[in-house]
Amino acid sequence: MHKFRKKGGKELTPISTASLPDVVFMLLFFFMVSTTMREVSYKVHIRLPQATELSKLEKKSLVSYIYVGEPLLQYQKTFGIAPRIQLNDQFANVGDIQDYVIAEREARDEAERPLMITSLKV
Repeated sequence: MHKFRKKGGKELTPISTASLPDVVFMLLFFFMVSTTMREVSYKVHIRLPQATELSKLEKKSLVSYIYVGEPLLQYQKTFGIAPRIQLNDQFANVGDIQDYVIAEREARDEAERPLMITSLKV
């Protein structure tokens, strides 16, 4: 029978980093594909005010937008030229604003509710 010998002081082989750039680019590609950017299709004309004071938002996902203005040309046949209210991507009435704000607030976590901001673009 053979005796097995243990070689003392066996060194660990270094980890190969040759495939590291491939892994980094795969992760980058994954996050670029899976991330969705919020795109708003305006249905009303809005005039943005000139800012006198700015503050950076911590989390832009906590902002709900309400747009008020005249409908775009493609919607004027249906809704007329009087100023209208747009909540998300739909026209709404003044009475719908309270329900919209409550629904947006209820959709947030309990900790995020005090941080929620409603932005009016008129």
